[in-house]
Amino acid sequence: MNLILWWHMHQPEYRDANGEFMLPWVYLHVLKDYIDMPLTVVSNPGMKANINITPVLIDQWQDYNLRIEKALGEKKSSKAVRYLPDKFLKPLLFKTIDEGGNEIRRWMCDRYRWANYEQMVCRFDDYKVLYDLAEADSPRRYLNDAFYFDLCVWFHLSWCGEYMKRYDPIINYLIRKGSDFTENDRRLLLKRLLEWMKYGLSLYGFPAVKGGEPPAVFPEYPDMIEKSKLEELKTKKKGKYEVSFSPHYHPIIPLLLDINCGGISAQMTGIYYEPVELEKYDGGLKSAKRHMDSLEKYYNYRPEKNTTKALWPSEGAVSRESLELFGGYGIDICASGEELLSSSLGIDAHKPVFSQGKNIIPLYRVYKWKDTGVKIIFRDSGLSDLIGFTYAKWRGDDAANDLVDKLHSIDDFDKDAVVSIILDGENPWEYYYENGFYFLNDLYSLISSSVKINPALLSEAAAYCGGGGGGGCIKLDYIMPGSWVNGNLRMWVGEEQKNKAWLMLNDAKNALFDSVKAGTINEDDFETALKNLMAAEGSDWFWWLGPESPLFSQSSMEKIFRNFLKNIYLKAGKPVPERLFESLSSTKNLIAEHGGMMKRGSEQ
Repeated sequence: MNLILWWHMHQPEYRDANGEFMLPWVYLHVLKDYIDMPLTVVSNPGMKANINITPVLIDQWQDYNLRIEKALGEKKSSKAVRYLPDKFLKPLLFKTIDEGGNEIRRWMCDRYRWANYEQMVCRFDDYKVLYDLAEADSPRRYLNDAFYFDLCVWFHLSWCGEYMKRYDPIINYLIRKGSDFTENDRRLLLKRLLEWMKYGLSLYGFPAVKGGEPPAVFPEYPDMIEKSKLEELKTKKKGKYEVSFSPHYHPIIPLLLDINCGGISAQMTGIYYEPVELEKYDGGLKSAKRHMDSLEKYYNYRPEKNTTKALWPSEGAVSRESLELFGGYGIDICASGEELLSSSLGIDAHKPVFSQGKNIIPLYRVYKWKDTGVKIIFRDSGLSDLIGFTYAKWRGDDAANDLVDKLHSIDDFDKDAVVSIILDGENPWEYYYENGFYFLNDLYSLISSSVKINPALLSEAAAYCGGGGGGGCIKLDYIMPGSWVNGNLRMWVGEEQKNKAWLMLNDAKNALFDSVKAGTINEDDFETALKNLMAAEGSDWFWWLGPESPLFSQSSMEKIFRNFLKNIYLKAGKPVPERLFESLSSTKNLIAEHGGMMKRGSEQ
């Protein structure tokens, strides 16, 4: 059987009008996940996997690198601190805590506890002591500067990836020191983190900062790794991975093309759906094309230099119109979820049928969209969700063996099966023991040594239609609009708060283009407003709105969304509507699994 393992890496646009990052998730996940994920594939001989990354994430990563580099190059402390792109980093270059203002102590006690307590905090006794003290309100006034600086350092250390924690002698030194971190220690930490962050972008084929030189070939292991481990890694044959992309700011393209298509999938999947009061999202096709137009240069950066254009549509959301759009951009292969395939075929795609002269499972085939060159694969929700939600509670080796046993069972039934495991490549690991290090390495070792499993790159999967394996392609003439989440689009439209957000977005867009028609906006302001519009079209703001998400996550994300819309009006020279100063967040919140960061493919 053929296994397509495809990890998805994404963060939305967090920068405000001044270029400051309103939330730290780009930087933190770069440290913890975006570097380790490709390195773990490479360090397992015979393994093949695929990693999707969004252009908006790459752009922000490069901005972090540039601004941290500027800060470290500035001799004057106060100016260096101002260069740093978000508040989480600034205390690393403080001389005294008072540089942060009156509320900085309270802020640090709150924000430097943004780490999984069981897996990221309790792993280090020194951090746990600081964390527990920071959590208690009353003792804060008795805590000195050393407490706050130690808390700051431990927060950043806890978010370091496993390659840093295990194999970087500088990070190891700081972990062993444990307390009383000096100004030099903090600066040393920031400098080392920047080295890793710059190296990390080369793993995806991109220069460390925008406008720099990209790597011509896949980079070697970094010099930051201790010499004995570095020599050991160099003796191994490298595993392989390919890099794919999503539309620039990660919009739900089917909704840009037809804002009401979510009602179709709602009827087919039997869910409650509140229609949005829009006949159409004005100029939606042009919006969709803007998010696709930038992709060509990103494909050209990839270190493996293959010519296959693989695309993870934002949230696996596809429709007839979006697939035709992808075909126009030369996309060779894309993906969605099994629930959508079942609804489109009118059968349970996981149950065997007789086809192509034998019994097959429809889910485990590559599909070809009509007579185009676009191929589609569909994720196995059960297997993908085991990694996302279940295996974190297991021993790493037990979980890896269980998953491989399930794959072997599929091979016993159909040796031409193409099984797609596709999921979030960043958020599951904070729930795993030591960031999933043992699980992933055990899994990759078992897959690469199995005689029943052929791990495949997306370029290989795209060639299966030409007789290159995988039992050939099945032609698909109809697809229902939907996504990998329950086969519908309900996470982004069809609920009161989400629908209000679409109305506000559409109004802001119309205000911008009215100013263009009237000739009252200059080119620079238009370009800035357009970037804000594209950022506001991203999927994340709609995902978090509604009662199924925690209130804090809703309010922090929708505030960013409203700021983008305000900036559009300001650049268009129009008054900002009063409703943009009112919160969209719902107070009727349910308890969301894993904080709402991830969803299961099917909630049935």
